[in-house]
Amino acid sequence: HDLVDAAVAEVGHKPVLLASDLILHLSVATPIMGFLHESEPLSWDDALDHLRFVREHGLQQFLAVFRLCRGIEADPFKWGDEVEHGIFHLVGGSSDEHRTVRVALRSPEVLAELRALEQRLAEAPGEETESCEWMPEYGRWMIESTPGKPFQDLAGIAQLESQMRLRRTRLTAALRPGEIAPTVTCMPLFGTQGFCEPHQEPNGPAAASIFVPDEAIFPHVRYQTMTRNIRMRRGGPLEIRRPRFEGDADAVRRASIEGLVPTTREQADSLDHVYADAMAFGMGCCCLQVTMQAANLAESRYLYDQLAPLTPVMLALTAATPFMRGWICDDDTRWGQLSQSVDDRTVAERGAVAPGSGDDRLAGRGERRLQKSRYDSIDCYIGDGPEAAKHNDLPVVVDEDFTAKLRNGGVDETLARHVAHLFARDPLVLFGDRIHLDDEHDIDHWENLQSTNWQTLRWKPPPPAKGALSSESEGHIGWRVEFRSMEVQLTDFENAAFGSFIVLLSRTILDLKLNLYIPMSKLEENMQSALKRNACGAQLFWFRTRVLPEDIVQNGDEPYALMTVHEILMGRAEFPGLIPLCCRYLSTTADVDSETCKMLSKYVSFIASRAEGTVQTTATWMRNFVLQHESYEHDGRVPAAAAHDLMLAATEIGEGRRRCPELFGTAPLVEEGKETAPVPFEQPTCCALQDSKVAFCKASCGLTCKC
Repeated sequence: HDLVDAAVAEVGHKPVLLASDLILHLSVATPIMGFLHESEPLSWDDALDHLRFVREHGLQQFLAVFRLCRGIEADPFKWGDEVEHGIFHLVGGSSDEHRTVRVALRSPEVLAELRALEQRLAEAPGEETESCEWMPEYGRWMIESTPGKPFQDLAGIAQLESQMRLRRTRLTAALRPGEIAPTVTCMPLFGTQGFCEPHQEPNGPAAASIFVPDEAIFPHVRYQTMTRNIRMRRGGPLEIRRPRFEGDADAVRRASIEGLVPTTREQADSLDHVYADAMAFGMGCCCLQVTMQAANLAESRYLYDQLAPLTPVMLALTAATPFMRGWICDDDTRWGQLSQSVDDRTVAERGAVAPGSGDDRLAGRGERRLQKSRYDSIDCYIGDGPEAAKHNDLPVVVDEDFTAKLRNGGVDETLARHVAHLFARDPLVLFGDRIHLDDEHDIDHWENLQSTNWQTLRWKPPPPAKGALSSESEGHIGWRVEFRSMEVQLTDFENAAFGSFIVLLSRTILDLKLNLYIPMSKLEENMQSALKRNACGAQLFWFRTRVLPEDIVQNGDEPYALMTVHEILMGRAEFPGLIPLCCRYLSTTADVDSETCKMLSKYVSFIASRAEGTVQTTATWMRNFVLQHESYEHDGRVPAAAAHDLMLAATEIGEGRRRCPELFGTAPLVEEGKETAPVPFEQPTCCALQDSKVAFCKASCGLTCKC
């Protein structure tokens, strides 16, 4: 930031483009995303001899945090959201028959500009401005945004949508002419020929992909190394397969058994399903996440368990990924391709061959059967009561000596098996100068495993230095739960609606002491159902029917039933429904004002409409947009012109400049004569005259306007 400010000061207010290498250095020199260490990582061959050491000491680091922070009590309910954005470049106008859209590999430059803006706003004299945080993501076209500080209690819901809109405003103002940043999970043409701006060739040493160049990965060595090491540990290329729209429903299963791996685009396109081969196809998908701080350790474990049955339901509700590599898919979400994109399991761990000659340096010698990729749904409940153990009806892979060490360290059996299960995987990136650490204070090895077990929920112990602060301290961080299954939506209204709903449900669960446990095997069935096309309206999900403390369950009864998403939300004969339960909570709490209640009512009504099918999911709307586009040739492919027009429409909808009754209904939401959702997007005040003057204005005012 200091170097950026110095460069800007040196040239005054003239338009200036900083040298690419300076911007890249600025973008990665700060520890961000929790674990972007600036050093030279070990090669996979060199890392192998340290894997066991890192897993063993990561366990000790967790135990140190557990001992230090287990006594935290009465932390306030703070929470925040994370929205991931993609930057794209529109090529050609709306009447150009050769128009297309590409990913713009400019996130390092945009990230540096946004961070410099936040710094200037923070240092500007006068009234304090609302702040945003900007972080890199896996793709060089991606940026993650969060609020500058966490929200507290339900009152924060009234601020969420406007905070999201502020982030969209600032990001949009940092773009070049022709660039857009709609909140979509992925760009339909990602992985097709010439999808990058500037153009780059595939088959680099990190991804070794026939579709995706290494230059599309964010230029920090951790991402490049992780990409390479996943392939090295796996022992071969990644295989990402999704069903093709109106194709053979059994094609993916057959292909997975046969193991056919294309070596050219032409071979891949000749398959009867959609095939991809790079980590970027998964980690390049954008999502919406919500993290909440619990009052104490026990409450964080309880909240984690109760939110678990909601993860597939919310995935189905927010489904927004009907395309992969320029093809229309017959499923709706990013989850399957994400799981396959980081699947580092060996052939034996995947069960494709019997255990044989393993490697003692790998976890489980690299031949112990692992049912899932390290990016997937959760595998066990972690609560400290009998209900968690009762409903953990699937085996969990652990090293029993790790479980014993955790038990000896004061961790109960249920939580010990969850933590030990994380350590059934190997660390993916090691830095040579961060191997031998102080396990009482450093957490690198713990975070190395914790942060690369990507699941639908993440239970997050406090960082030791911040956890040790008093609960009243502004810098204190306690025990948290991260809700991770939702797909990002087109508008700030939708993203705020789903984020607020998770927060409201969490408060309802805690206040009414709900019991939403279902057997883990049924939760796994639900996750598979959520991946299917139109799961929100067509699939049934197991859900608990007796959820209140006063509900009595007789011995031998199974208080679970198959329900539609709408029934889960609105209820049916034997089940009150989540939304009526939220209403019960709101009617008894004094922690919510009338403005927040109105906003929640608007959000909940929208979510119920989507569950009922009166408005479409984003995936359905996007697929229909392409199928109905004049350029579509009825061959299952997304035409370049259709992709261009879809991304432009997504941008205009997200900015409130285009109505979309399929997504929001025919009547606008109106409150006191003012349309409230989606709210029309506003440029920064100084940039509001016309789009053509944005670039000039940015150079003139340095983006110091308080937008």
